[in-house]
Amino acid sequence: MLDTLASAVAFGVVLASVIAIAAMGFTIQFGLTNVLNLSYGGIMTIGGFAAYLVTSHGLSAWYGLAVGAVAGAIVTLVVGRGIFAVYARRGARVFEMMMVTLGLGLVIDYGLQALSRNNIYEFTVLQSAPISLGPIILTPTEVIIIGIGLALFAGLEALLRLTKIGKALRAMAADPALARACGIRTRQIVVLTWLLSGALCGLAGVVYIINSQSVGYTTGELFLPLVIAAAILGGAGSPAGAVLASLLMGIVTQVVAAYGGSLYSTAAGFGVLVIVLLSRPSAVLTKQANEELTLA
Repeated sequence: MLDTLASAVAFGVVLASVIAIAAMGFTIQFGLTNVLNLSYGGIMTIGGFAAYLVTSHGLSAWYGLAVGAVAGAIVTLVVGRGIFAVYARRGARVFEMMMVTLGLGLVIDYGLQALSRNNIYEFTVLQSAPISLGPIILTPTEVIIIGIGLALFAGLEALLRLTKIGKALRAMAADPALARACGIRTRQIVVLTWLLSGALCGLAGVVYIINSQSVGYTTGELFLPLVIAAAILGGAGSPAGAVLASLLMGIVTQVVAAYGGSLYSTAAGFGVLVIVLLSRPSAVLTKQANEELTLA
């Protein structure tokens, strides 16, 4: 019983690392722009497919990680500046923008479905013999995933707290009007936010398919509820909160999977999202009611 619990917690930490990478990008994007981007999962899938195309042509999975991050950053910047900003200039409010992101997510999903012909592709890279640590058995790849998550969190925290760009980004998230009055170049900060959050989104898509060893057109969308729940539970604009919430979500879903079956883990993920929304509706509703879109 205890061995099963220990293994479930270990796998939960691995899953939490994947959730945390995506949730950090999501919470930064939502915290600054006030756009609840429901196409985020589709962009994760694009990052995953970009990595798959790279590795299928014989290149290393490490190149796949880089290409996935770049693909996510470019696509996010294009939709942020080319689609979301256009609707914002036409007077779209936060709810209308959320519907725009939902529609965009569907376009991405069905576009990938058509291009992939509804296939699920294997992504068996960086696979090696497992490592036994008592009752816990992890592969070197899973250990690397945990390391990537920790490194990205440390780097992001250093960027936000120790650099002028990070301080400007936090100022924009706290009070956009005051940030403009203080001379912060808000347009450049918004562009940086799209790029940074998009890179984390694409990278999360790659790390997720490395862990799951497959990629399909629904990959990101099935994972999105966990990401949104972690970002909301952790607090909009708080990477540290997103990481802690991701740890909770990862462990809960894996413990449920260990004792109740893998099918119940998906239900647990959606259940956590419902509980979060019921317990902390102000995490989304208050922010969206009191703030304007920050896209320029």
